Amino acid sequence: MITNGYCTIVCPDDDGNYKIVGTYPCMWQETEGYEVKKYGEENADKAAVWIPDLSADVKKHDYIIRGELAKVGDLDGMLTVMSAARRDYGSEDMRHIEIGAR
Repeated sequence: MITNGYCTIVCPDDDGNYKIVGTYPCMWQETEGYEVKKYGEENADKAAVWIPDLSADVKKHDYIIRGELAKVGDLDGMLTVMSAARRDYGSEDMRHIEIGAR
């Protein structure tokens, strides 16, 4: 699978702190935008991310950040994982995890 960058998965723990689960190569496609609501404008950023590593530990409600993050501190640009689907069919080169994030 062709990748265009790295992503870092961050998971909240039971104490309300964050821990880094891992950093993985990925194909990242992002849409930045705002939606106009009756009460004002709302952030509408979305990302579709494909990770070619089936061992990546990512699940719904984790957070994903574009790039490599050495330590939890600067969580600017963090998106919430809304879906994570394992696509473990086909040849080794086709297997991946597909993530939808907002």
